Amino acid sequence: MVSIYISSMAPTMDEIKQYEKLFRGRKVLFIMPSLSTGGAERVMVTIIKHLNKAIFTPKLLVLNRGENDLDLAEIGCEVEVIDLKLKRARFAPLALISAIKKEEPHTVISTLGYLNEIISIVLPFLPKKMHFIARESSIPSLRNNADSFSKLHHWIYQRYMRRFNTIVCQSEEMFEDLKKVYGIPKNQLVIIDNPLDQEYILRKSKEECSELKVEEHNILAVGSLKEVKNYNLLIEEATASNTNNMYWIIGEGDERENLEALILANGLKRRVVLLGHQTNPWKFMANADEFWQKSHWEGNSNAKKEWEFLKKSVTNNHLKT
Repeated sequence: MVSIYISSMAPTMDEIKQYEKLFRGRKVLFIMPSLSTGGAERVMVTIIKHLNKAIFTPKLLVLNRGENDLDLAEIGCEVEVIDLKLKRARFAPLALISAIKKEEPHTVISTLGYLNEIISIVLPFLPKKMHFIARESSIPSLRNNADSFSKLHHWIYQRYMRRFNTIVCQSEEMFEDLKKVYGIPKNQLVIIDNPLDQEYILRKSKEECSELKVEEHNILAVGSLKEVKNYNLLIEEATASNTNNMYWIIGEGDERENLEALILANGLKRRVVLLGHQTNPWKFMANADEFWQKSHWEGNSNAKKEWEFLKKSVTNNHLKT
């Protein structure tokens, strides 16, 4: 279990300016696996939304759009989206080479481990004049150890990740991990905290949240339903807790069936609720009493930062007045 330190100040839009300093030339191509509502995707969209458009022209390339995509128009992010419509990752290398060459960006920035790995492998087949940036979303060695193909991931990181001009780390832990475990030269590493779209988060937090009741003690967890999130422990705690405690989990993932079975087996159907995908998690954050996060490991939790930002900023909690 990882103890996560969160600074007392929520990140500001200053992080956008730090990203802008990394970009070379006007045309910036952002690459993501999808437009899903995960933390890494939200960060990239926040960067695109707040880029100085007088200086930079961003485009967004995704491997495949899905049903639960972020609503860019609702967020206020105006950007051209290029959808490669790839159903399988094995088709990505050739498709990425072709798309990047066609777009001719000055800077390419990608996020999430396996996508960064693919781009690191195909980099020799792309124009050398382009500037390539990888944004890490977790501590690489911990993530790679947890994967069934851990040896392959470690080998790629050790051999190819140094091909990027710059690797953005969200924390000192990521920086040290890439430097010590994978031998990435420190002059290729930079630490930039995740920006929060504070105005948007505050606006969304004010929407009505009818699910949470004032007479109950509401405990909220936000994150994909994966083994690493350690939701089994949440269910154990719920079993032993006060019957007035309500547990809410926002997210989807391949652990849903296992968690549903555990909830039923422990008689917790009323008190532990899997909310699934939510386009507005912030209304739940604004109205919850506690935030639960006891993952086996975390990178730099956006959800935790958003929770702390809202608890400092929202003075008129809809249920608790």
